[in-house]
Amino acid sequence: VLVLSGSSMFLTLEPGERGVIFRKFSGGLDKENVFEPGFHVVAPWNKMNVYVVREQKSEETMDVLDKSGLSVNIDVSVRFNPIYSKIGYLHEIFGKDYINQLVVPEVRSSVRQVAGRYTAEEIYSTKRKEVEDAIIQETSLVLKKNNMQMKALLIRSINLPAKIKNAIETKLQQ
Repeated sequence: VLVLSGSSMFLTLEPGERGVIFRKFSGGLDKENVFEPGFHVVAPWNKMNVYVVREQKSEETMDVLDKSGLSVNIDVSVRFNPIYSKIGYLHEIFGKDYINQLVVPEVRSSVRQVAGRYTAEEIYSTKRKEVEDAIIQETSLVLKKNNMQMKALLIRSINLPAKIKNAIETKLQQ
């Protein structure tokens, strides 16, 4: 029995990984005890859920509406990682697909909300840094409430319809 269940009993967590255990017969998910990198022995009927806690990146390209209803294409990158000590809570609410369940929707929502407060000209040129700071503030607040730590959010590019872009550039040149 030990030989047959041996491979599932011994587990090594690599650097950049953390684990939470689900105890099938005694208490369910142990959210408080997060296993750190190293060698661990787990009862064969329990399940260790392993999470990569290294910094990760998600890139999103989305069409948003500005204050006046004009469509603006914004390309955003966000760098994040789970809060190590809160992996159990993250697992309980979002599971292993937390990037698609939490990070991507929240980033998209924040970008759309903030862009809706500014005109295309402000987003494109005059208040770009202010827009980026507002998106960062709103996104990091929501992610932190959900046991995630946002390292950076960068607006990589902003694309406007050609006519609007030319009009703004002409106005700025004058």
